[in-house]
Amino acid sequence: MGFTTSLFAGITLTSTTLYLSLLYHQRSRAHQATLLHQKSLLLNSITDPHLASELATIQEENYSGGLREGIRDYRLQRASLVERWKDGWNREVEGAVRWVQGVDWRGIRGGAESRARGWKEGERRV
Repeated sequence: MGFTTSLFAGITLTSTTLYLSLLYHQRSRAHQATLLHQKSLLLNSITDPHLASELATIQEENYSGGLREGIRDYRLQRASLVERWKDGWNREVEGAVRWVQGVDWRGIRGGAESRARGWKEGERRV
């Protein structure tokens, strides 16, 4: 490769990396700002019913730029069958892990060793 080709390849690679990293940072910050704004409005709408009714009338055009999608009404939805099954499975796994963590493994090992010694001594007597 010649000097100019290497120079232009390096400039292209550096500028592309810089551009993409700045773009990623800008979009993530815009997304974080949107999430914080939505959470703030949601928390304020819990205490102020008038604000909650106003939020339903806000148009998406009032929000500009980034990944903002407007404010949606907050509704509690019942979990689907699959989600409830997953929650039940997770409770079972948590219970099993707690049981395993609560077992006195030294006591179990000692008991198993004493039984093994008893069997071994029983074989010697025969």
